[in-house]
Parts: sequence; structure tokens; C-alpha cells
Amino acid sequence: MSGSRSGPARIAVDLLWLVPGDVGGSEEYAVRTLLAYASHGPSDLRPVVHLTGAAAEVHPELGRVLDVETCPVDNRRRGRRLLAESTWLASRTRRLDAVHHMGGRIPARTGAPVAVTVHDLQPLDHPEHFSAAKRAYLGRALPRSIRRADVVVAVSDGVARQIMDRFAIPADRVAVVSSGVVPAVGLPVPSDPPTILYPAVTHPHKRHILLVEAFHLLAGRHPTVRLVLTGGPGRAEGDVDKAIDGGPHADRIDRTGRIPADLLASHLSGASVVAFPSSYEGFGIPVVEAMAAGVPVLVSGGTPAADLVGGGSVVSAVAGPDRWANELERLLVDDRHRRLLVDAGRQGATAHTWEASADALERAWRLLLATGPVAARRGSEA
Repeated sequence: MSGSRSGPARIAVDLLWLVPGDVGGSEEYAVRTLLAYASHGPSDLRPVVHLTGAAAEVHPELGRVLDVETCPVDNRRRGRRLLAESTWLASRTRRLDAVHHMGGRIPARTGAPVAVTVHDLQPLDHPEHFSAAKRAYLGRALPRSIRRADVVVAVSDGVARQIMDRFAIPADRVAVVSSGVVPAVGLPVPSDPPTILYPAVTHPHKRHILLVEAFHLLAGRHPTVRLVLTGGPGRAEGDVDKAIDGGPHADRIDRTGRIPADLLASHLSGASVVAFPSSYEGFGIPVVEAMAAGVPVLVSGGTPAADLVGGGSVVSAVAGPDRWANELERLLVDDRHRRLLVDAGRQGATAHTWEASADALERAWRLLLATGPVAARRGSEA
């Protein structure tokens, strides 16, 4: 424990689950939150980040500002990753004061006290979005991890409420650490032709097909508007391709694939609208980024992303392509409506700074160090 040695308390941070380019927003959230802590956190809590060599190569910025230990394992195969977490990682965490697993799951063997970050409960709420193997694995591992954790870190207030309600976890064992953004200076200048941007992996719950169908309707009324889809391929990739190619305006839909952060920022600065029809989110990093950048955004109702924006930016969760096309069109042609959404978004984004994220992570770690373990941490999960 932290009282057993002089000097700063050392927190082991588990990123062995991070396969670069494979986990989307979870990767972005983990890396950016740790970098925020490196810039704004106190010196008496010292994270030690554990990740694979491949992840360290993709994110060299972590090693420049934080202590990093790299594991020589190919974590693209779940079995190898789980073994490395319960052997290589477990042997190193014994020397430290606490362990924070940021990938939503606590391995069979870990140090104590232990925290786990839960990005969402989608494997439990919508198991149909996952392969049979992943569905079976996460359906057991996620609830067990939440119950084993001394502190559960949620990425939004909405996820925190779900965790407390579903698992009867006391509020004093739950911490919220949300993502931050850098406020933009001035207002962006939308590109010509007008562009709708959707930055998301093509997972089924992201509902790319809904947006593509809405765009085909909108494009029939606006002969220059374009749609840009960024993000890597997910389980719905083939269906998204069919929806694009089967419509009359496929030539005005651009697919970039996964792109670097600076290029995505360039797309964002020139976007007329960010559309975010996802039906399930833990937080919604692209939404708050658009808000901070002064780009109007439309999101689906009933998600934590909808909690981030004003009511004018929310489209009913049951709305179809016609409604989405109409709402997008209004933002393209109604300057007053557009300004209202931009102003509301920029105001709302002021609560989501990286300083605030670093402060929240510090509070979570101090809670972890002060909390006694709820169960033995050695041996197999019970």
C-alpha cells in the first residue's frame, strides 16, 4: 500500500488490452486521459503504464511523459493477452500501490487495491452486437470485474448510473472520469461544398446505414452536399458498403478509413454538420469535440451523447431516414438555427476540459488508495 514506502504512490495502469486501431473510442479515451494527467496531475501519484510494444510504437507520446513498461506479447489474440495480464502484468503490479485496468475487465490475477474502467454495458444490453465468442466472454467477465473492483470508473454520469442500478454498487465505489477537449479559438469556416461528417467505426450500433439512407434523400434535394465517413471497419462494414452503393448518390460519399488525429481535426474544422446517429454510447468523444470546435451536431436521443448537447441537437431515437434528412437540411439552410446549436454546443463543451479529466482521474486514484479491497485478488475469478 502507499503507506509502506516513501515517495509518490505508484499506480499500475493496464493497457495490455489496447490493440491499436481496433478498439476505437476506448483507445482514444485511455491515451488522451493519461496524457492529460501527465500534463495536469500532481506529482505524488505516479502512473506506470503497461502496454505492448506495438501499442507503444503507435503512441510514443505516452513514453515521453509517463513511466512505461512494454510487454513482448501479440495481444491481438485474446488468449495471449489474458495470459500476459495474469502472469507478466501481475508480477509487476505487486511492486506498486494499486492497479487500474482501463479496458473494462479485471484479469484472473491482479494487484490490490484494484480499479476497472467501464466504458459501457453494451455487451450486456445488446449482446447481439458481438460475435458469439465475445458475447459469451464479456457476458461473464464484465459483471465479475465490476463486482470485484474496489473502485469502478465510469466514462460518463449515464454509465455510472447504470452500473450502480444494475449491480447495486455503492456510489462511494464509483468515480466518473470523462474525456476532455481543447477549446477552439474562433469559429470554423465550413467547407464548400457543404459536408456532413460522421467519425465512427462501422459497428452495427453506430447506425451508419440510417445516416447513409438519410444522406441519399438529402442529396437529392441538395446537389452539392457530401458525406464523409471516417473510422475503421466494424462488423457492419459490408452492409454499409451495400447501403452506399445501392443508393443514387454514392459518388458523393467519401470513405477515409481510420485517419490520424490531425487529419480528423482538419475534417472537423471544415464540416458543416457532425451527424452522430449511434444508438449506444458510453460518452461520445466526437460529439464533445464538435461542440468545442463550433460545429453543429445531431445525435440520437436516449444516449449519453444526448446528455452532452442541447435539445435542438437531439433526434428521436426512433426517427428514420426522413427525419434525419430533414434535420440535416435545416442545419444547412437555416443560419439562425445553426447559430443557436453552435452557441449551445460551445457553452456545453466548457465543462469538458482536460484539466477536469485529470482532476477526476486523480480523485479516482486517491479513492482507490483509500479503499480497502472488497475481495481477495489472487487466484481465479469466483
